[in-house]
Amino acid sequence: MRVLAAAFSLLAPAVGGAEEQTAGWPVTEGLPGGGRYSPLADIHTGNVDQLEQAWVYRYGDDDYFDGRFPVYRGTSSESTPILVDGRLIFTTPTNRVIALEPESGTELWTFDPGLARNAWYANMWTNRGVAVWHGRPNDACAPRVFLTTLDARLIALDARTGERCPGFADVDLHENVQPLVDPRQFSLTSPGTVVDDVIIVGSSVADWIRADSPHGVVRAFDTRSGELRWSFHTIPAENDPGFETWETGTAQAGAANVWSTVTADLERGLVFLPVSSASPDHYGGTRAGANLYSDSVVALDAKTGKPAWHFQTVHHDLWDYDLAAPPILIDVRRDERDVPAVVVLTKSSLVFVLHRETGEPLFPVEERPVPASDVPGELAWRTQPFPVRPPPLSSHRITEADLFDITPEHRDACSERLAKLRNDGIYTPPSLQGSLVHPATGGGANWSGGAFDPFRRLLFVPVNNLGIEITLVPTGRDTGERYRLDGGHVLFAHDGLPCNRPPWGRLVAVDVDNGEIAWSVSTSTGPGDYGNSSYQPPLSTAGGLVFHGGTSWPVLRIHHATTGERIGTLELPAGAHGGAISYKLRPEARQFVVVAAGGHDALGSPKGDYVIAWALPEADDAPGVPPNSH
Repeated sequence: MRVLAAAFSLLAPAVGGAEEQTAGWPVTEGLPGGGRYSPLADIHTGNVDQLEQAWVYRYGDDDYFDGRFPVYRGTSSESTPILVDGRLIFTTPTNRVIALEPESGTELWTFDPGLARNAWYANMWTNRGVAVWHGRPNDACAPRVFLTTLDARLIALDARTGERCPGFADVDLHENVQPLVDPRQFSLTSPGTVVDDVIIVGSSVADWIRADSPHGVVRAFDTRSGELRWSFHTIPAENDPGFETWETGTAQAGAANVWSTVTADLERGLVFLPVSSASPDHYGGTRAGANLYSDSVVALDAKTGKPAWHFQTVHHDLWDYDLAAPPILIDVRRDERDVPAVVVLTKSSLVFVLHRETGEPLFPVEERPVPASDVPGELAWRTQPFPVRPPPLSSHRITEADLFDITPEHRDACSERLAKLRNDGIYTPPSLQGSLVHPATGGGANWSGGAFDPFRRLLFVPVNNLGIEITLVPTGRDTGERYRLDGGHVLFAHDGLPCNRPPWGRLVAVDVDNGEIAWSVSTSTGPGDYGNSSYQPPLSTAGGLVFHGGTSWPVLRIHHATTGERIGTLELPAGAHGGAISYKLRPEARQFVVVAAGGHDALGSPKGDYVIAWALPEADDAPGVPPNSH
């Protein structure tokens, strides 16, 4: 491992006392309201070139062979560790939970939930982390760690030992899920969210397989006993508010689940759900209407599960533009006062900034006409919501002028390919001839979400810049699901190389107060790297740094928060998909930056089983001047 340092000329004035600060990382998003920000500034723009590897831990289950074939098809290490009572706790692709000593990387305990190694799940083998409940002084088994698994269980563990908590039997999350044709269609990949004495969990549903996939449901369970406290159904039942937006009823619809991370406003007692698209993803003939609460951010009362408000970002989704990013709670400054807001990042690269208490847009949102569908029986919604500000974080159309001319042959082949596709810009509906969807279903923004620096007032968002081809074919049925996706999502490419000009990934900074883009830089790291798309969540620090990882190019890039300049690069042995974190346990201790690097089969990144920590040298003589945290 080494740091490839660039120029370090952009330094801010010093701030006294930064070395006295300590900070942890209590939830995967950094704080219950998200934002992936560390207030630590020991590592800053003036000394980040001195970072060195402090320790590395290998957990050993990135691949598994039973003698015939690897059964971890599509393994993905996407875990973001958290700090619990002096323990660094993370999950592996097989849903094991491991606790390490945070400053040395020494293993303290492991827990294996016992998932069948030859099982098949609709979602790839992955897990994004755990949640923690600290309890009260007299509570047994506190703090306790909650694991949500691919086989749909909620498990409570003693954070000190890794053993199951007595009195809390594993909760079978398949119970009362309808319709459930195959239990493997319903699983969990993201951690739950703890508010007071409940843990709130969503689900990951195979929404691409059939129209009548399981309905999305969000539930709250008692953290002590596991008893169900409340349920919120994202597809309304008859006579419930929102049912009228399903003009053909909900009998042949499913999903609209919450598979990403739920964020919480602990002061107001609200949780914010990023709801995904309804099934099937790309044909809506069986679900005419706007389809609430699909593609909506929904604010719920954390005690009762009753909705406070909702805002739909896509009506009648035909593009799989589900809300993958965790909502981020920030304050927006208006007329010298702070207004509580929630930021909603989307795969379409649009950013919605809403009032946290009402859901009203803080920047104007317009309903604009979008292309109509030419598929028989499909009633695409006539308009879609577009925020006036901020502007889109990536382009909304690929034209002839955007084709990648790395060779004349490549450009000509792509031009021929483009001419055959329906290509009307953003929200071009799927078609029988084939449609170009841009941004692709991977975004724009995806589950990696964003990081928010509350002092520089900047929101950092990784976005993808690729197109896909979507073609529908008849199923041969006269009723119901008359069309299906042909051949899956096909990258708009020739000979494996995307047809649109790079960069194919960018890191964008948004000034949240005025709704403008402050800077936008390529995620490339050098020759041969075209700014590949990345799903790694970013990390922002008070030291004026933004850490953001690569996928097929295994690196952790270090950007200057104010300018976007790449000022360093940490080389990795595998792709980075889990979010980087930072912590400092004691005033005299070192600040650490830690990431789980494990790759991702579906994106072609190098795989591995690494958790890696970096810190400044132990000698208290690292050069540089700490920047002003404000």
